[in-house]
Amino acid sequence: MLNTYRPAFKAEYNIKIFAPPELVWDWLSRVDLWTSWRQDVSCAYWVRGEGQNGTLKWRLRKFLGFTADVVVWRHEREMRWDAVSYGTRVSYALTIDGDLKGTQVRLEVTGQGGLLRNFATRALFAHQLNRSNEIWLGALKTKLEAGKDDSIYPPSGF
Repeated sequence: MLNTYRPAFKAEYNIKIFAPPELVWDWLSRVDLWTSWRQDVSCAYWVRGEGQNGTLKWRLRKFLGFTADVVVWRHEREMRWDAVSYGTRVSYALTIDGDLKGTQVRLEVTGQGGLLRNFATRALFAHQLNRSNEIWLGALKTKLEAGKDDSIYPPSGF
């Protein structure tokens, strides 16, 4: 049987970051530090567990709150999670590939239901998601390529 699933929102983002994959992974996987470098995230934390089968929450600009279950967590390579916000289901698939000189980060986001059912709320929700994802990857690139001491490694002790 042919799968005819068509999400109401689908976007793909690709960015090259001049930093090794393990450093990119360190910053992406540290949910508790997202607010320190993602200007669009007002809070982010693990609710239950960390990594595979964990649950995390984050809020975009105090407007959209998400609760997500992590379904894939391959150290330094891939993370996937399924999130819900206002009845809207959003899936994130993040892959990392590279070497010591640089890392290619690819993010695929799909969404359906909830706020994506109505044209007006779909446009608003999709715009906010698209903007947030661009900010997320752009901020990561800036942080890791800036050469500041705080950009080298996440703070120890977490």
